[in-house]
Amino acid sequence: MRKTFIAMPLMIIKAAIIKDGTIYTGKRHGDIFPQFPLGFLRCGEQGFVTDKGKFVNRGQAAKIAYECGQIPIKKSELFSEDLY
Repeated sequence: MRKTFIAMPLMIIKAAIIKDGTIYTGKRHGDIFPQFPLGFLRCGEQGFVTDKGKFVNRGQAAKIAYECGQIPIKKSELFSEDLY
């Protein structure tokens, strides 16, 4: 008997900021900044982490969130407030 696997769509699980290859996460982007000295993450890129542990930018995250039903309308960029 042959098993059929259904690929589950990616989901967004956390807000994230990536800087120098390190990913910092939190429920919202505003929760991440206070954990570090003022200005530490200023040059970091804001985005999100998927359920597979991959960092994606705001545009990629918006597409993923829409396709898996986390947000009801298409957006060009995702903000953490869109998820809660």
